[in-house]
Amino acid sequence: MLLGCAVLPMCLSAQSDDAAKLHDEAIVVDGHVHIITPVFHQGIDPWKVQETGLFDYARARQGGLDVVVHNVYIEDPYNNYNYAVKQACRLIEIFYRVLDANSDKMELALTSADVRRIVAKGKMAAILALEGGFDTEGDLDVLRLFHRLGVRMIQPISHNTTNAFMDAGLGITRWGGLTEQGRRVISEMNRLGILIDLSHATDEAKLQIIEASRAPVVGSHHGLRRFVEHKRNLSDEVLKAMAAKGGLMGMHSSSGYIGVKLAEWRKARSTATAGRSSAPRLRHLIEGFEFHRPAYEDFGAYIAKLDAKMHDRWNSGGYGTPWREAHRKAIEAGRPLPTVGDWADLVDYVVENVGDSHVGIGLDLMSGPNIVDFDATGYGRLTEALLKKGYSEQRMKKILGENWLRLFDQAKVP
Repeated sequence: MLLGCAVLPMCLSAQSDDAAKLHDEAIVVDGHVHIITPVFHQGIDPWKVQETGLFDYARARQGGLDVVVHNVYIEDPYNNYNYAVKQACRLIEIFYRVLDANSDKMELALTSADVRRIVAKGKMAAILALEGGFDTEGDLDVLRLFHRLGVRMIQPISHNTTNAFMDAGLGITRWGGLTEQGRRVISEMNRLGILIDLSHATDEAKLQIIEASRAPVVGSHHGLRRFVEHKRNLSDEVLKAMAAKGGLMGMHSSSGYIGVKLAEWRKARSTATAGRSSAPRLRHLIEGFEFHRPAYEDFGAYIAKLDAKMHDRWNSGGYGTPWREAHRKAIEAGRPLPTVGDWADLVDYVVENVGDSHVGIGLDLMSGPNIVDFDATGYGRLTEALLKKGYSEQRMKKILGENWLRLFDQAKVP
């Protein structure tokens, strides 16, 4: 809705007139975006087009994105010594600095009414969220403080690290889902009106979150396990339970989660796995990095060392390579990356099985490669791919953004 096809000839000229018109009229929401963490690690200006990474505001504006749900990403190593709270605070402060410096282009939204008001002014609406938990111990006062700071969606699971109240899907299974404190966290999120994101939890924890919550919940960035066998993808059981409670899944764009042909290609190339350990890798540790902090007289040396290591790991792990180069290397290696049509096929599966009220956009655009030749300029291509399914205008607008706005309205339950 921010910009029409006439303003975006490079992005939308290849689309049909109907797709361009609908994309311009709809409120387009991406429910899982990372940009503040790249600002922290790389010092970039997110309102300038970047060569690395798949998302920045400048390209998203070109792509006609209206609403960014900022998932402030607390990486697992910050869970050591419960630096998760410190890192969340630092990243939120960076978010507000970016917001203040670009008030002519973006505003913070706390409600769907805010979103509609902001978008009507031609600005991008920003909703603040946390990925990677809010506190490894589940302190409710910390949760309440983040709500005061404007956070309106939280993934209570500490990313891939099992915390003191909830099991992480790629962490150590310790609680069989939620503890009693985990249930108190869910209840308080309902009371405050913080949308619950069950992404990264175990299947058991996901189902228990859905059951315990009085409000609908979301899985903000997932593929479907029926098509790609991956722990991070939603099983049909979880998808149906979430939809039955009124919830929503955001369809991912990662080739590893939605690339059916890529999964088959990897399987064909895989070597025998006999003898490999089945123990999960501890994502909060960094190989070769000493995680010992003296109890006294440290005075910030540990966190400074950790920050430096994380900056280096971020840039060497993908963000140091231009995204187009990463795509080229993947294709030259023979990797069959998914297309926008493949993405739309998965959306269609959700529509056919649980209805069009329970799916939206949650691309998780990071360093890639994700969908082939796709970055944040390409949101209009998703609209075109969905329109080819023969969807009605009403269905299209729900999937493009209205479903997300409904969930934010329904998050608060007294």
